[in-house]
Amino acid sequence: MNAAADTAETRLLVALQKGLPIDGRPFARIGGDLGLSEETVLARVRALFEAGVARRFGAVFDSRSLGYESTLCAAEVPESDLEAAVARIVPHPGITHCYEREGHPNLWLTVTARAAEWEQELGRVSAALGAYSMLSLPALRKFKVEAVFGKSEEASAPQLPATPQAMAAAPLTEGERQVVRRLQANLSVSEDPFGVLAREIGLDAAELLALLKRWEQAGVIRRIGLVLRHRQLGFSANSMCVWAVSADRIGAAGESMARSPHVSHCYERPSFAAFPFNLYAMIHAKTRAEAVGLFERLGSEAGLSDGRMLWSVREFKKSSPVFFCEPPPAPGKPGQA
Repeated sequence: MNAAADTAETRLLVALQKGLPIDGRPFARIGGDLGLSEETVLARVRALFEAGVARRFGAVFDSRSLGYESTLCAAEVPESDLEAAVARIVPHPGITHCYEREGHPNLWLTVTARAAEWEQELGRVSAALGAYSMLSLPALRKFKVEAVFGKSEEASAPQLPATPQAMAAAPLTEGERQVVRRLQANLSVSEDPFGVLAREIGLDAAELLALLKRWEQAGVIRRIGLVLRHRQLGFSANSMCVWAVSADRIGAAGESMARSPHVSHCYERPSFAAFPFNLYAMIHAKTRAEAVGLFERLGSEAGLSDGRMLWSVREFKKSSPVFFCEPPPAPGKPGQA
């Protein structure tokens, strides 16, 4: 592949992850912006699914806007009991991610549940862990939430969504909840995926597009696009990096981290005596040496030192949050209208 073709390929991959325009012909719109035909864009998306690189084509929601709470949790579990503890907690539908990481604490998980059931769900997960105490580390401030791979340094810019406190739960009708349920499965990879969706759920296409645009503007929907398996793209060195930062410096440090295309998520979280770190950044790189270099450079640029890298050792569970449905929806069939 020549350099020009590679650049077009990369730009398309980034555009598909950042989100499709909410339009009657979204793939044609993306293709037009990049000088590609609609047919070329659709063929590329289908190839990504066939190769196992694309995991989902659908919406990414702001959970708090839908009336859900979410938090990162951590626990120290002896290696001898780790698999048994994981087997007890991963069946909980509210657990979307569960990893073993190097260092202490060694077990990390995310828990998402309806706000009204939030405390009870955390209690159930904690009880399932048994004797091992669990830290709850909710996001106090979001500096970046953008799992987009392939961006260049030059194209990167900080993305600073509103803090969780600024997000109000949207009162949804049962019909709107049905739209949410369907958007969190796979949409049709076709010329008019929103039209296909409207017909499936019995809505007028223009009415559905207007609803999705309102949700996008209100921040209920972060984006509708491709969710990729980053390891299949070559990003196999992934580390959650943490620093202890004073209150007067954490804002500037978080914004500095958010500028890097190698950082997909960056948050301020509470610190504890057992884990005295409050700035978190998820770094993705192709080699461990590259990730270490990024950690050192990003820390230096933000004026930070004495951070820690918590490498992913084992992935026990990784899924998208599921809203308004139990059990999780069956995935659609990407590539078929």
